[in-house]
Amino acid sequence: MTAAQRFVLVRHAEASLNVLRDDDVMPGFDPHAGLTPLGERQARALAEHLPGDPAVGPPGPAPAPRPGPGSGPRPAVRVYSSPQRRAARTAEVLAAALGVPVLADGRLAELRAPRAFPRPMTVRQWDAVLEDRLRRPAAEPAGVESWAAQRRRVREFLDSRCPVGADGARWVLVSHSETLQAVLFELLGLEDALLHRTRFKISNTGVFIVDRTEDGCASLVVANSKTHLARTA
Repeated sequence: MTAAQRFVLVRHAEASLNVLRDDDVMPGFDPHAGLTPLGERQARALAEHLPGDPAVGPPGPAPAPRPGPGSGPRPAVRVYSSPQRRAARTAEVLAAALGVPVLADGRLAELRAPRAFPRPMTVRQWDAVLEDRLRRPAAEPAGVESWAAQRRRVREFLDSRCPVGADGARWVLVSHSETLQAVLFELLGLEDALLHRTRFKISNTGVFIVDRTEDGCASLVVANSKTHLARTA
């Protein structure tokens, strides 16, 4: 069965919080971190590359509608983004190149965490918190949103914005590493138990492509592609 839907998943370009060192101290989680100068170059490189990739392509004219009740033209490429600054900026540059608007959706935001921690923690300690929440999917270590809650809101996004059976649809989702991890697990139907031994490496502006058939069967086509980053060397 041929794919009816294609998802192009993109992590935001390099942001200021991505260049912190292990011993740097974080007073809290900064949801508004902006892109670094390298991040801006990465976003532009992605925007120069992705619209010409046959896997995505420019929207162009929509195919003719299918006959039948409620039929209409197949949707063109749609870009959804986390509203947080680093993702929104990456999506803005990419969507301009694709010639489509950006649709912000808070369900694609990064994990929810305290703006101020009870006690400041180093980046190394923060990484340990992130690891802990994946080992215990229902837990909220240090007041951070649980993996289960994050996966649930991602599922709600997919069900409402990208329903199974929307034939011919192509969606570009610009988000964050932890959220895209949840999107991949949800699309591919992976159980939380796999978190003990299976993770997806998701680099800044790394591109994943997932195809889904009309009956909801999904396959991973491209994982963490960074071909476009040769332009930033």
